[in-house]
Amino acid sequence: MNDRSSDTAAPSGRDYAGRTLSERRAQRRKALIEAGVVIFGDHGFRGATVKAICRQAGLTERYFYESFANSEALFATVYKTLVGDIEHEMRDAVDQAPAEAESMSEAALRVYFAHMARPRVARIVLIEIFGISTRIDRTYRATTLKFAELTEDLTARLFDPSVVNAQGTTPRLLSMGLVGSTIHIAMYWNLNGYRESLDAVVNAALALYRAMAVSMVDTAGHD
Repeated sequence: MNDRSSDTAAPSGRDYAGRTLSERRAQRRKALIEAGVVIFGDHGFRGATVKAICRQAGLTERYFYESFANSEALFATVYKTLVGDIEHEMRDAVDQAPAEAESMSEAALRVYFAHMARPRVARIVLIEIFGISTRIDRTYRATTLKFAELTEDLTARLFDPSVVNAQGTTPRLLSMGLVGSTIHIAMYWNLNGYRESLDAVVNAALALYRAMAVSMVDTAGHD
């Protein structure tokens, strides 16, 4: 196997091919994360091996352990990298959308489902994340809460806070419900072989946002 970069020809801290040691290590780490998306996405966490990941990255195993203690550590990083990219793009989409609740919600949902339309990403984020270890479970819960924060902002725009409080609930609880429904729509879409169009799943998720908003208003009107 030919490594994409080598430190053997450059003493610690010195430039090699115009790159410093830290830059070469960062490049190798990035290559391993990208390889992890491919291998975990194609074979699952338990079907992946360090050897296969290194082969995909074009690196020897000693470079794997330079950056990661084991496959679980790489998986956690791959997962956090993917969801971080998704969250960043969702927030950008919300910022660029018309300043109206439904348009902003649709923009965020479209970004989310566009990422879930990539089978490797969906498998890692929606399927493989469960049942690996308690540490990975904690990572998943923390990530879900971060997504809920984004959804909570949209929820606050959809629902009159006075109406929400009058019903004995909070935007955070409503946002957690919407996050859960969105995740399950994405899981079904993936497991069903993406038979529905992107527009169909975005509209399905958005319909739940609308229905909840209408329900809250109608309930308040009968109080």
